[in-house]
Amino acid sequence: MSERRVHAIPVLGRYGLTHGLLAWARCRLWCEQNDAVMLAPFWLKLRVGPYLRRERDKRNYFLLFNRGTAIGGLRRLFALAGAKKVDIGIEWPAKPAAAEKQVLRFHNALKDNEKKSFAQVVGHGPFLRRELLAMTRPRYHPAPSVTPFIAIHVRLGDFAKPAGNAVSEDSTNTRLPLDWYGDRLDALRRALGQDVPAILFSDGADEELAALLARPGLKRAPRQQSVTDLLHLGQGAALIASGSGFSLWGAFLGSTPRIAHLGQSIVPIDADPTRDIESDFGADIPASFVAHVRERLGH
Repeated sequence: MSERRVHAIPVLGRYGLTHGLLAWARCRLWCEQNDAVMLAPFWLKLRVGPYLRRERDKRNYFLLFNRGTAIGGLRRLFALAGAKKVDIGIEWPAKPAAAEKQVLRFHNALKDNEKKSFAQVVGHGPFLRRELLAMTRPRYHPAPSVTPFIAIHVRLGDFAKPAGNAVSEDSTNTRLPLDWYGDRLDALRRALGQDVPAILFSDGADEELAALLARPGLKRAPRQQSVTDLLHLGQGAALIASGSGFSLWGAFLGSTPRIAHLGQSIVPIDADPTRDIESDFGADIPASFVAHVRERLGH
């Protein structure tokens, strides 16, 4: 591999930002570990649905990113031209011989994406955050947080309302009760012994979130691009998470202690399970988790 004839490129598909991030993260990490050259992904996709559904995020990701530490432009096209293409699914590929010019194409699974291959990137959140920042245009970097805060992420959008307001542990793409977020915020504040400010991140309208926004010491994040939200919520001392890939990636990239609803964490994101918990209404927050949050608060 001394001639670095092996390149790799993530194939993003047409789904949301964090679905595509797994192919990108696996590809970037594999290149780093195997002395291969990464080619920048093609972010430009025609997406009509977000406009028809009047979503806050129009998913124009090509506006958010540059090539970062990868190869783009004409050099990318030259690398792709004439190279043998090797499609990579959910597996972690072996280091190939460099006898011929080849490009490994990392694909996502269409269903249960994180459950099939997220474990491959666990433990590498700080490296991947640096790489994501490197390819995010500077104007979309979040400002450094001056005051510590607890992040809350509420996913509404295309998530379904649960029947009878009860979320089963095997349900997916489901809205969580707003009072669960408030209950977990209260429990964490009690365990910390202080009313740490909270910032709410959501794709919902203010009217839908009124019950949470009325709580003391809680404000909504300013309207900003999806990648800015993703990096911003990872600055929290803790994240009270939705059952979405967006929450999962925000906590993972920020190495942020995460509280998830029962059955809604999707997959573990930390090698230390005390930093990544599921918690029900009325439950006490474990002391080990609280200790991690105190460390993030600088106590």
